[in-house]
Formats: sequence, structure tokens, C-alpha cells
Amino acid sequence: MPLEHILRAMQAQADSEIEKITRAAETEAAQLITEAETQAQSIRARHRARIEPVLLTEAASLQNKAKLDTLRAAANAREQLLKDAFAQSEARLAEIRGSKEYAAIFRALAREAVEALKGDPSTDSGEGLIARVDPRDVTLARATFAELQVDAEIETQPISLGGLEIVTRDGREAVVNTLASRLERARTALRGPVADILSDKAKPG
Repeated sequence: MPLEHILRAMQAQADSEIEKITRAAETEAAQLITEAETQAQSIRARHRARIEPVLLTEAASLQNKAKLDTLRAAANAREQLLKDAFAQSEARLAEIRGSKEYAAIFRALAREAVEALKGDPSTDSGEGLIARVDPRDVTLARATFAELQVDAEIETQPISLGGLEIVTRDGREAVVNTLASRLERARTALRGPVADILSDKAKPG
């Protein structure tokens, strides 16, 4: 066989071997790539499975914090509105203290206090009573108890908004019927309803 034919045969065989090696390498590379992608997906899935609950927990925590902040801000706003409302009421009572209406209010407060003590035997006919009033109300108190036909000793103490306290001489029974105490009782009783009304008014729109 001529040398040329031998060389051609060797070249063809070499080319065939190279092609086989190349195909095998490509096939192996494709398998490796597939395996790597499968592993990567598995890793991503495991990572997601670990991370997602953490992210969901963090998101829930942030939402709860936002809700708490909103509720706290609303509560503070309601509390301030409530304070303003009762501050206005107190200012109004201070105005009444110096008005012509006050005498009738004082008489009504005194009558309520005396009636509240009627169940105590020591208060029959008004005996054994001590009425504590603001110094400005001494004359009004004497006239009021005379009108009520109640014999009560008048003592003075500062009561800025007006009204009175009545106690039995033995100290066993007492009734505080000042305008300040009435306002405080109203504050306690109306705190919830007033806060609801004011918060509704404070809403935009």
C-alpha cells in the first residue's frame, strides 16, 4: 500500500477517534451540567425552605409592630382629646362658680348630700351634721341649710369649684358633693363613651 494511502487511513482513524472523544466529552459535560443544575435547584429549594419562614416571621413581626404603633397613636390621640374635653368642662364649671346659676346648683348639691345621709339615725332632723364649704360659700350655705330646715355646723375649707362636703359629728358617715367630685365621677363613668365619640369626630372626612 502506498505511503499516501497509509497516512490517509491513519488520519481518518485519528479523526474518528477525536470525534468519539469529543462526543463523549460533550455528553459527559451535558450530564455534569444537568447534575449541577439539579443540585443547584435542590440547594435553592432547601435555602428557600429555611429562609421563607424567617422572612414570613419577620414580615408578621413588622406588621404587628405597625399595628401596635397605630393603636398606640390612636390611644394617645383619644386620651388627649378626652383630657381636652374634661378640661373644657372644668373651665365651664369655674365660670359657673362665679355666675348667678351657682346658688341654685349649691342648694341642689346640699339637698342631695343631706338626703344621702338620712339613713343614719344620727342625722335625724339634721342634728349632728357638719358642712364643709369654701369660705366664699359660708353665707350661701347658712341660707341653704336654713331653707332645708337642717341644723348643721359650718366649717370652711378650700373648694375651688364649689359644692360642699357633709359629715356626721361622729365621723361615721360622709358625703362629698363638690363640683370637682361630680366632674371626676362623670370622667370615670363617661371615659369610654366620650372617647368613642371624640375619636369618631377626629377621624378625617
